[in-house]
Amino acid sequence: MQKLLSGAVLMTAFFVWGCGASEEKRIGDSLDYELVIVDSVQIQTLEDLELMAIHFEKDIFLYSVSGQNTPLILASSNGEILHRLDVPKDAPTGFGGITSGGIFMGDTIVIQGPRGVYFYDLEFNFLKGLKRTYPPKGMIYSGFDHVRFVESFAGPSLISFSGNPQTDFPPNRKEYYEEYNAFDLIPLSTEEFKPIAPLHPDSRYRNSGEAFNFISVTFSTKGPKLTFAHQYDTLLYDVDLFDPELTQKPVGIPFDNFVMKKGFPYGSQEDYSGPSDYAGQISNLYKVENLDIITYSSGIKKEDLPPTTLSRAEFRKETNRMNPQKWIIRNEKNQFSKPKLLPTSYRIARVDSQNRIWAMQNVNELDEEPEVVTVYQLKLVQK
Repeated sequence: MQKLLSGAVLMTAFFVWGCGASEEKRIGDSLDYELVIVDSVQIQTLEDLELMAIHFEKDIFLYSVSGQNTPLILASSNGEILHRLDVPKDAPTGFGGITSGGIFMGDTIVIQGPRGVYFYDLEFNFLKGLKRTYPPKGMIYSGFDHVRFVESFAGPSLISFSGNPQTDFPPNRKEYYEEYNAFDLIPLSTEEFKPIAPLHPDSRYRNSGEAFNFISVTFSTKGPKLTFAHQYDTLLYDVDLFDPELTQKPVGIPFDNFVMKKGFPYGSQEDYSGPSDYAGQISNLYKVENLDIITYSSGIKKEDLPPTTLSRAEFRKETNRMNPQKWIIRNEKNQFSKPKLLPTSYRIARVDSQNRIWAMQNVNELDEEPEVVTVYQLKLVQK
């Protein structure tokens, strides 16, 4: 499958969900923040990079590189490229050619590929690989942060979203949603892939009586706390990973508006033949100290889309203008800030262990092609 970009949308039918008056009490007036650029890193390359992870103690950055086998590079904070991993996807020491996540775990680099997770030292020497017991199918994601280190009731573990639940049923069957699990919990003591996080009864994927293709997830972790959301829904779920029951606590996100994706009847197929709405989408979740940053786009109803007579480039530019990236902050009391527009000059990429926010420069906003790759360090400032 082609990689799923954060701005990509499936052409399907949706309806509009809005915030009612009952949500107003959950808007915190004091949660007014702005993002400020406080530093930057420049890498001397013209390659298309995606920031994957930051090793605070070693002061090194892990990037994936767009290419046939998604090469990886390590770079210092002054932009010097230190090491490079570029191997065929089927190499014994490779990770499968597509990376959907990468983290530092002490002096070890953990890379998630289509079939499992793979371990390297800080010079990209191969250490070992853990292969999933079920084959990859459906959507394969690239350039995301779909593997994390966590503390859990099973001890030090990895949390992984592979893009596919551990079920043999197709998504147009009711049984698919009964067996659905969002993540694998991988205790490092046993290295076993354990499916967790079934669909909550409040989830529209469980209670709507409809089928959906590609139920994607975005998530963040801090210590034993897991927070996740299905990207085309409006609920956040908090999970205490020290709780063996892994109880999910849902909370609704008070979006300004959100174009919701409609499903299709069990036993049938999704209809892509006609024009359809652009979906609202939760892009990412980030934990910064005791706050959660939620980035999203509201979507566009099909009757409001730009005219199809525009060129492809003009159509894309206009839809991006009409469907900008926004952000909301949630505090530990489940209070939310009012939605705000994200700056168009960058895209938030990662938050490191020191609560530093890192963002990739949006080169489409520049008048000239850059000669370096620029990564910004951001800080949340309360107004």
